[in-house]
Amino acid sequence: MTVSISKERLRALLAEAGRRMGLTTTAIDRLGRSAQMARWDKGQSIFSPEDTADFVNFLISGAVKVSCPSGAGTVCVQLIRPGQFFGLNWYVDKGQPRLFSASAFTHCVVAVITTEMMAELIATSPPPGVLQIVSYSWRVLSRLLYEKCSLLGLRLEERLIHELAVLARDFGRDVDGGVAIDLPLTHADLAEFALGSRANVARAMKRFERAGLIGKDGRKLVLSSSFFDPHRNPPVSQVLRGDLLRSARRHIA
Repeated sequence: MTVSISKERLRALLAEAGRRMGLTTTAIDRLGRSAQMARWDKGQSIFSPEDTADFVNFLISGAVKVSCPSGAGTVCVQLIRPGQFFGLNWYVDKGQPRLFSASAFTHCVVAVITTEMMAELIATSPPPGVLQIVSYSWRVLSRLLYEKCSLLGLRLEERLIHELAVLARDFGRDVDGGVAIDLPLTHADLAEFALGSRANVARAMKRFERAGLIGKDGRKLVLSSSFFDPHRNPPVSQVLRGDLLRSARRHIA
């Protein structure tokens, strides 16, 4: 992806995200002009918990995994899709450790914006705009908190169904008979997302396949229409009830 194409896509994605955040057209244009493009290969570290929070990141293409240190390992917090900010921080936190880490789940292009620019845009926004920015941030965090809290107390298969549905929402595309997840997913990846062992996840996926809930489109995982049918797949009813699929998978909800 060339710089000119990246910038063009950045402007389009910022315009979409900016409308939800309440940013003015002028603010969106300033963000687009000031952002620096960075490319990351799959598996590369974008930032670590010890890095200082001096920049805000906006994903243009690919997927980024945000993780939290836990014991000797890490826990996946979120898989970022194009058009999302990550590594957000308050301006007053500049120079403080990030606490979370981010790595390229696939090859990706990221727009890097200074915290000074973000702070200036917020400071010069009209009061209703500032309120909308704060409201947007609260909704995003609340949604993520709901997604993670809803996993508590679920069995592995239920957690796996939940995570597959979220992946379909964020990275899905329509195919004959269902939704293909446009990511190179392994059983190890799914085990990390669903907090289970690779062996148990592999067995659960085999059961889903035999039940007609999932299939393959080449190397891509496909969730069938039966996957989203509460009568055929009762655990998905909680996902639908939580409205987790509304924004990105309108045809499902």
